Amino acid sequence: MCLINQLENTSTSSASNTVFNNISPGIIAGIQSKGIFIFKDVLWPVLYSEEEQDIRTMGKVFDAVDKVATKSRFLAARYDLHLPEYTSGNQPISDFHNLLFKMISENYPKSFISYLWVREQGNSEPQHYHYLLMLDANCIRYPNLLNKIVERCWHLATAGTVFFPKNGYYTVARDNPESYAKLMLRVSYFGKKHTKEHIAKGIRRIGHGFKKPKPFIRKTRQARAKVILKASDNLKSISLPSCYEGSLDKYFLGEAELPMFYRRRSYYELFDEEKWWIRDAPRWSGHRRNYLFEALITGVSLSGYARKYRLNPERVYANCRQVGGQSLKIIYWAWHRYCFLQSKGSVESYIRNNKLRYKSAAKQLRRKPMSDRWKKHFDDYYLRFWPEGWSVAEYCRHVGIVPSTARRYLVDFPYFGLINPFLLRPWL
Repeated sequence: MCLINQLENTSTSSASNTVFNNISPGIIAGIQSKGIFIFKDVLWPVLYSEEEQDIRTMGKVFDAVDKVATKSRFLAARYDLHLPEYTSGNQPISDFHNLLFKMISENYPKSFISYLWVREQGNSEPQHYHYLLMLDANCIRYPNLLNKIVERCWHLATAGTVFFPKNGYYTVARDNPESYAKLMLRVSYFGKKHTKEHIAKGIRRIGHGFKKPKPFIRKTRQARAKVILKASDNLKSISLPSCYEGSLDKYFLGEAELPMFYRRRSYYELFDEEKWWIRDAPRWSGHRRNYLFEALITGVSLSGYARKYRLNPERVYANCRQVGGQSLKIIYWAWHRYCFLQSKGSVESYIRNNKLRYKSAAKQLRRKPMSDRWKKHFDDYYLRFWPEGWSVAEYCRHVGIVPSTARRYLVDFPYFGLINPFLLRPWL
């Protein structure tokens, strides 16, 4: 259900077919609205009166933003794009998009890209474009980097300049219709008649589009996948350990200690004491490294780590999940099973000597190696699907197996170079 439908006033007369929202024309967020525009039977306050509106353009503006309003949250950023000289067509926008979409996909690979532009022109000046860019707010919170990307791409494509309007971005949540109304009041500027009269007939005045995120494949995965996939049909022709050599391989086998990169950070390094206005403000880069270390040594979960350091669980999850949560615990228990078999002692003595306080410790140590059926799935997933960026859930849907069972043996490790999955196979 779109945001606009949340603005219905329950006190509307049943005799009327028009839905009147409770946001009336006036000053909204410091901006004066002078008129209204009806979209999907809802009255919206806009910047210009009815006589000053280009109705066709205004409808397309509202329609373009409405398509994004179904998302849980989105970030909308406003730009004014200026050209050094006039062009009869809109090729500058096409050239700009060729660069922009590529750079956004590299920096925000999991975000959709929605855009809206209108062409305007004075009496004798080159045309300029008012531009609105919308991305998934779950992937981007602030447009600092995005502004640099837009400015760089526009300059490379056209040698033009970008003007950044004051307070030019909005974060809109699906359950916050007020923020949506503020955005629509702002972008209603796109629908004014003035400066569109001098555009010659046959030239497109408005454009919009939506691009879904492509399946994310890291560059290292893509490069290695080309080698792995060629030999995936014949497993004997490939040296399995060398395909996924990782920084934890020697540590897992007891041949080396954890690399210095993963060492525990001091309290001063974990908490930024220089920020005197925020008591114990954490340095998340240090916590990511420290969580990786503690998860491998103690098996602590993300929630347990948050409790230990008295951190906000949601922020810990947002900042540390990229290191790997459940996948690190899989390595932790596989390492203990490996060490337990090397010790040749009893389960109880191993738990006591290593101070394993988890209730599931005995069950984890007594687990039998995976069956031939799961070994086949293991080889198939890590040789053919994991290098292409498939998650465990996607693989399970593809082959028709239960994800909750498969996750005992298949792990969507967060990145290449951490550990060789085939090194873990005998201990899973």
